[in-house]
Amino acid sequence: MAAATQVQLQSTLGRATRFGPEFELLLTCCKSTSQSDLLPLLRPDLNWDCVLESAQHHRVLPALCAALASQNLLPSAIRIRAHKHAWRILHFTVELTRIARCFEQRGIPFLAYKGLALARLLYRDPAMRQFGDIDLIVRPRDVPRAKEALMELGYEPGLRLPTRQEKLFLRSGYEYVFGLKAERNLVELQWQIVPRFCSIKLDIDGLFERSIQIELDGLPLRTLGHDDQMLVLCVHAAKHEWTQLGMLRDIATLAQFDLDWNWIVTEARRLGILKILQISLLAVRELFAVDLPATLQSRSLVRAAALARTVVKNLPKNRESDTESLQYFRSQLQTRERLRDRVQFVWRLATTPGVEEWNTVRLPDRFFTLYRGVRIARLMKRFLG
Repeated sequence: MAAATQVQLQSTLGRATRFGPEFELLLTCCKSTSQSDLLPLLRPDLNWDCVLESAQHHRVLPALCAALASQNLLPSAIRIRAHKHAWRILHFTVELTRIARCFEQRGIPFLAYKGLALARLLYRDPAMRQFGDIDLIVRPRDVPRAKEALMELGYEPGLRLPTRQEKLFLRSGYEYVFGLKAERNLVELQWQIVPRFCSIKLDIDGLFERSIQIELDGLPLRTLGHDDQMLVLCVHAAKHEWTQLGMLRDIATLAQFDLDWNWIVTEARRLGILKILQISLLAVRELFAVDLPATLQSRSLVRAAALARTVVKNLPKNRESDTESLQYFRSQLQTRERLRDRVQFVWRLATTPGVEEWNTVRLPDRFFTLYRGVRIARLMKRFLG
């Protein structure tokens, strides 16, 4: 990178970013278990309730527990949460094993995505990553069979649609959520990574072809290949506006693998998500001191630097994304580098009806196309109101 660009980029991001003591402790625990790193942060006025609340929000409780336990510094309240997390991981493992065996018997190929698979891939120990459900990817044509298999195992779909609406949902949506007994959101069955209106269409068949095998407690599973994993993690983080430190920790950890950065950058450019990749890696560099790949060191990084700085600045606020707000959609548009993707994003968002529209007005099948107008009217009422 040219010297002038380096100076401009560093001045934009600010390499000496400092946080409050509670968030600084979380960040350090994600990077180190060294006593010399941790002890200066364990101040007498440290608010442990705030530490625990932030660890839960950012989904870095395992990193916090591991770092403090390694120095015999683990408070009892955090130890109790760690035990609950460990039991939940066992529960997820049992359920994923049941699902995998059922799918195998029915000949349904699937990819274990995020959750246990990503924890095993990145940290070797599934308990070292915090997550709340089991994510599965299937090809769109296999969704009906996969739904049937899950229901056979006792899972209840959170959404039941008539045939015509289901066909449209498979085209415009990206996931079904299933519950089991008291747990309403235990499994997410996905056939795309993000909804269609996001205008990011990853090749699902390609994800399967490039997938790799991992082993979880003796159970062989297919999961995303490392290079695809990087793109998908960045897209997922962008969908949530990079509001969780745990997401960036995952990206930082994966960035240390032997990745084909030339392919990653080329594919990101083809998909129109190069800016999302840049923002993610710039934020990771600022937080975790991870070097940027040479293929990303260009003047175009400057355009993503301001957004990356905002990401880093907002992290300690424990902010949740309001995915129904106008501000959320504006911020999503800012992360896209191509005009055609921004236009397509707005058009699809405005004109693609979904469950809310189908539940608002009951129209006969012959008037089904009118749901597009219902969608536009609902959005205008929301945003103008």
